[in-house]
Amino acid sequence: MISGPLLLARALLANVRFAVLQIGVIALASTVGIALRQLPDFALQNPGDYATEMAKLRAIYEPTLGPLVGIFERLGLFRVFTSPWFTALLILLTVSIVVCTWDRLPKIAAATAPSRAEQPETFFSQSLPGRGVIELATPLPADVTLGGRASAAAAAARRDGWEVQIAADPERAGGLLVHADRYRRSGRFTLVMHAGLVLMLLGAAASGIFGYTQGILLTDGEALPVGKIGTADGIVIQNHSFSAPRNAAGAFADFATDLGVYVGGTEVARQIVRVNEPLFYNGWSFHQNFFGPAARLEIRDDSGALLWSGDAPFSAQVDGAPYATLPIPGSSAGIEMQLRRDPSGVAAVFLVASVPDPSGMPGDDGTPALKTIFASVLAAGDIATAPGAGFSVYLREITSYTGIIARRDPASPVIWIAAALIMGGLMLTLRRPRARLWLQIRPGTSTVPIALLTERGDDPARYSRIIQRVTRRLAGEEG
Repeated sequence: MISGPLLLARALLANVRFAVLQIGVIALASTVGIALRQLPDFALQNPGDYATEMAKLRAIYEPTLGPLVGIFERLGLFRVFTSPWFTALLILLTVSIVVCTWDRLPKIAAATAPSRAEQPETFFSQSLPGRGVIELATPLPADVTLGGRASAAAAAARRDGWEVQIAADPERAGGLLVHADRYRRSGRFTLVMHAGLVLMLLGAAASGIFGYTQGILLTDGEALPVGKIGTADGIVIQNHSFSAPRNAAGAFADFATDLGVYVGGTEVARQIVRVNEPLFYNGWSFHQNFFGPAARLEIRDDSGALLWSGDAPFSAQVDGAPYATLPIPGSSAGIEMQLRRDPSGVAAVFLVASVPDPSGMPGDDGTPALKTIFASVLAAGDIATAPGAGFSVYLREITSYTGIIARRDPASPVIWIAAALIMGGLMLTLRRPRARLWLQIRPGTSTVPIALLTERGDDPARYSRIIQRVTRRLAGEEG
């Protein structure tokens, strides 16, 4: 026997209002998780990445939220869906649903139990809802053929999927009662829906604990690892090419990446990926998610030796224009670039090269002061430098980068199964409402009292055809 605190806990978990409160809290937490930018999964793998990504979030939110950012971080609001408290909320709601369902089992069993065919005279009273009479052209026979007509009526109902019983009328000698029951067990499909809800919540919790999502920016030809570096089954993806053609109106008609997947230096999968056409490999999915411009540069020292060559992505924005930074290898200098267009609409790069200025005043955010070495506007094929700079920057062309979302979620099959159970249970429950029909058949009379009881707002008029077929059989017609 359950008693004491356990009884109180069971009563609370079985309380529908408590379950609704939990759903409201989870919905509120999910809204916060959607409204606030969340830390990427890879930032939760090591302190260095966490500090870097959290610094980006502080730069976004501290101007408006101020000290609340630190409170939000401690509460885990920047990692809502992977936080332990959110997982605990999902598990608590799961337990509540299980307890509520268990508590309702006797009611469901009673609601789906077979009905008695034998009913008293008062059951067919015209004052009760769902009652009426069938008027036959001739009185029912008073001999053994009455049972044959009742059996024929029962057979017509069975062919339409009804469960049928024929019983003796307890209040009239020789009279019969025909009871037909359709979709009697449909109420049990609510258990299927509840099982789907439980699986959905457990799958969501497992997804938050074991799932992994990573946004990967790839310039043309670039290859980068996915997931934790150094794992035995380390995966590398490569952007073989990216295309984003425009239509006649100038809008992007499509954007897609020719993506390759490598394991141990061997390409194991390759596909053109789009937003809704991901590449799947070994539990991973790779979706096209974003893209942007990049500058293909060559940086050389004064002797002409190559210091760096590659594509610098404009992955940030300053004053509404794409922006990028790049350090100069072997030097304390760096360059800032902003993608602009000249008056004729041709893309150009506004470039500023600078070095730290020890004598300057640091910025308000603590960044060191910088001294400009040179500034230039580069079109494709131009070179920027200055006497004494120690390096030159050659803009070969304006290219593009692609953004791929890599996702591994071992709980995704559970989510799909749960969704199927929820939809299946809901459809079978709502579209198969139970209906019960009683006919009081008495020899020598042409009036047949009838009772039709429907559930969940079902329209009784939809059963007129089966009543007509049963009436014909009672009247002795064959078809």
